[in-house]
Amino acid sequence: MLKKPRATIIFIVMLAAVPFTSCASEVQESNTIKAHSSQTAEYIGSKSCRKCHEKFYTLWAPSRHGLALQPYTDAFAGRALTSQEVAITIGKRRYRADIRAGNGWIREGGFWGKKYPIGYVMGGKNVYYFLTSMERGRLQVLPLAYDVRKKAWFDTAASGVRHFTEGQDEAVDWTDPGYTFNTSCHSCHVSQIAKNYDFATDTYRTTWTEPGINCESCHGPAGEHVRACEAVPKGQRPKYLKIIITKQFTADKMNHMCATCHAKAVPLTTSFRPGDRFFDHYDLVTLEHPDYYPDGRDLGE
Repeated sequence: MLKKPRATIIFIVMLAAVPFTSCASEVQESNTIKAHSSQTAEYIGSKSCRKCHEKFYTLWAPSRHGLALQPYTDAFAGRALTSQEVAITIGKRRYRADIRAGNGWIREGGFWGKKYPIGYVMGGKNVYYFLTSMERGRLQVLPLAYDVRKKAWFDTAASGVRHFTEGQDEAVDWTDPGYTFNTSCHSCHVSQIAKNYDFATDTYRTTWTEPGINCESCHGPAGEHVRACEAVPKGQRPKYLKIIITKQFTADKMNHMCATCHAKAVPLTTSFRPGDRFFDHYDLVTLEHPDYYPDGRDLGE
């Protein structure tokens, strides 16, 4: 299975989105309230699963799926990051991560240079990427990332290039739309996202149910399921669970579901649900595409 690039330059986004503020916790809280208060909402968040599925919830919450995106906090920085000793020069600018308690930003230039507050942390298996709020509702991947294994900071876009059919490669600046979360990497790091892009003003009002890949991403909306379970006496099982049971999926169906995030693809629709065929909703990007080197390396990676 091909891996989906972190900032896929060829990734054509057709999804539609949660107003961003400079404070990650405020965004998360407002999004959750909105999801629960809507009269038509069927997606009610992973916390609704915990009452009956405590074991699975405690396994999911600290997992890579559960933490595919998480708000940046001092506690996270102290636990997962190390300080950056030497500034990193990217082009004509120097960047340094300041993760001391109460700070949490990437500084461009010297001590009096511009500061980009870290709002969210993305990934973490091998690399942590960091997001900051920009103008017109954009969340941008910051210029410095953190290598988990080497415990070192590095240039986020150092390996991000565009490849042209003539064989020319062109480096991608960290401010490029390819590194805009709302444009390129949103759908596999948060749950039930709506981009809410306004073409006339070139503005995003992106919303999501919760950060990370939640239970409902694979099992479908849980509203009817919870109501069905609460309607029967305690200890009894309703006749119809009204939820997608992935345990019953064939290997082929499971691959189709996982491929939506774990394959490099172009979305064709916004209506994929677990159990659907991958190719009814996505176009797979294969090794013949110019985004790959002849030896199979992905230029976007």
